[in-house]
Amino acid sequence: MRLQDIEFRTLDYSDDVEMRTYLRLFWDVPLEHNEYFTRRSDEFLADYMETARRTETPDNTFPGIALHGNEIVGLHIVRRFEEWEQIGAHIVVLWVHPDYRGIGIARKFKADGESWALSVGAMFMNSNIHPGNHRMLEIAEQSGFSLFRYNMRKRL
Repeated sequence: MRLQDIEFRTLDYSDDVEMRTYLRLFWDVPLEHNEYFTRRSDEFLADYMETARRTETPDNTFPGIALHGNEIVGLHIVRRFEEWEQIGAHIVVLWVHPDYRGIGIARKFKADGESWALSVGAMFMNSNIHPGNHRMLEIAEQSGFSLFRYNMRKRL
């Protein structure tokens, strides 16, 4: 597999099947690394689809997808936010299907997300990465990210 075989574009909010698949992946990604997370129901996804269609715009959300044929093999969501008087962009998720890792999809997503962030006036980007995801930590550091803060969790 080569990066040239992958189509990169943004989510088509008008396509119910594509959007449901995209959101199912988005909500399932945390299951791998987050013991606090549970799988979302189909009803939850349907409600979320309607909310996303109403609230997500090109000015506040970058919903990137990577396609091989008709299959979504990667997704990247970046959202604009304001922190005091500065505009930032937060990487909500960057996921690549295991069979497609190592060909540059994550790096392309990082570059596309950063371009989008600049286009909406962001002065910085944030990203949360699971500490055990060494490859993504490496990609982030190579992309110019540095440690900003620790986010710690304790089960009660």
